[in-house]
Order: sequence, then C-alpha cells, then structure tokens
Amino acid sequence: MPRKMNDSDFRNSQESGLWAEHVAPLNSLVNDLRDARPQNAGSVPYFAPLNGGTDATILCLLPSPAQDSADGEFVLSTEDDDAAAEALATLLEESGIDTKEVVLAHAYPWERAADASGRLTGAETTAGLEPMSRLLRLVPNLRAVILMGKGPEDFWGKVTKKYPQAITRITAIPSFSPGPLSLSGTTAQREARIARRSEAMREARAIVRAPRGPAGPRRESMVRAEDLGPEHLSRVIEVNDGTQTLHGPLLKAFQPSPEWRVTLTVEVAGQRRALGVTPDTWVRVYRGAGVR
Repeated sequence: MPRKMNDSDFRNSQESGLWAEHVAPLNSLVNDLRDARPQNAGSVPYFAPLNGGTDATILCLLPSPAQDSADGEFVLSTEDDDAAAEALATLLEESGIDTKEVVLAHAYPWERAADASGRLTGAETTAGLEPMSRLLRLVPNLRAVILMGKGPEDFWGKVTKKYPQAITRITAIPSFSPGPLSLSGTTAQREARIARRSEAMREARAIVRAPRGPAGPRRESMVRAEDLGPEHLSRVIEVNDGTQTLHGPLLKAFQPSPEWRVTLTVEVAGQRRALGVTPDTWVRVYRGAGVR
C-alpha cells in the first residue's frame, strides 16, 4: 500500500535507518549540500533506506523536492505521503521493479524558493550539476536513469556534456513526471503520457536485468578510507581526493592515528601511486569480475 510514510511506525523505521550502509554515503552528501545551499534555497531530503541507495541500478530523476511539511526528518521515498510518490510506487510495482533497485534524486536537490514556480531555471540546473556528479560516483551500479519530465531531461543533457565519463554506462530514458500536473491536457494527451511512464519503467527493467557477460555485472561497494582493512588489499579500488583519481589494486592503507589522513597506495599502470585522503573519504571497492 503506497504512502506508508504516513504511518508513524514505518516513518520511524526509515528515520532510524538513515545511516545504514547503503544510504550513509548519500546522506553524508545530503548534509554537505544542506551546509552549502544556494541563496534562498531550502533543505535537501535524506535518501530513504527503503530504496536502493548506493546499490541501486535505476535512478528516477525528478525536478526538485516538494516543500517539506511532514513531522520528523525530511526524507525522500517512494512511500512519501503525496500523489507523486504514490503514482511512482504504483508504476514500480506494476513494472515489476523492486524498490531496492531504485534511487530517487532531484536535478535541483534543494527545496526551491517559496515564490518559485514552473520549470527549473538555468541557474538551478547549473547548481545541480556538481551535486549530481558526486551522487553518480556514490552509486556505481547505475545502468539506467528515468528522466521524469522536461526539466530532468534538459538537466541530464547538461550532465552529459559536463561529465561524459560519469554516464558512459548509464542509459537515459525520457518519461513524464509522476505528479498530477503531468496529466493535464486532453484525454489523448493524458493517455499517451500514462502509457509512456509505464513504457519507460519497462525499458529500465530490461536494461538492468540484461546479462552483462558470463560472470554477470561487476558489483561495487563504498567504504570509508578509515575502514579499509586487510580484506581489501589487492582489490581494485577507485578513490578521489578532489583533484585526482586513482584506480587500481589497493596495495596499502596507512593511517598513523584516527585524526590523521589515510594514505592509500594503489598500483596504477604497473607503478605504485600514493594518495592522502581524509578518514571519511568514500572509496569505491570493486567486487568480483564481469563487465562494468
């Protein structure tokens, strides 16, 4: 039954799980964005543990968060108590897509100014580019993005131009917003939009469940630098310190004391390369073989 966030017990379960392993990296990003909000912008919703978080394979991209009117934490979920979330939950269920396969995000991650209306402005879509690039690094198994409206579609075009390497493995699927306003117009227009929303879901499901080589898709996880241990040695990792990225087998992770930076030694093109990062830096760790 949709709109479960209206149930206090269910909401409590979601709020208590905001720092579960699969959503902690994303909710750390949310805290960063809340601290760096543009002028006149509102808050940023947390990612709900109900959904796939960093393990998701499908991104449902919406324009911007609705104004938060619920008690408790501001959380984005397919079970939110509004018509758009209800429609999205129904679409997922009818298409056979599990909520754990999906992560929800916004082109403009902050609540818009109280007097804002209509489509996202150029300034808003530009402001959302860097947050989206960070999100994409944290959700390494994404294979499809459903562009839920014209605003997200235009925004993704900007993402493609600015961060082409980040989206090479992701298929963009145009669709319509799950919100009630997308169903305005004539009966024929409404029917066409409803049909397209369902078709987009089926396309995404087909993409993420298609075989990807004899060993299947290579799985990846996110680990904080300070938590890297002997079990991660020789595993292929990817780490970025804000200026450069190292990708290759982890040879050593050294931290003299908890308050010091972590020095990661990685084999890159047959050479040992070292990079110092803060203890809370998220490191992508690859698991198994197969096609990326």
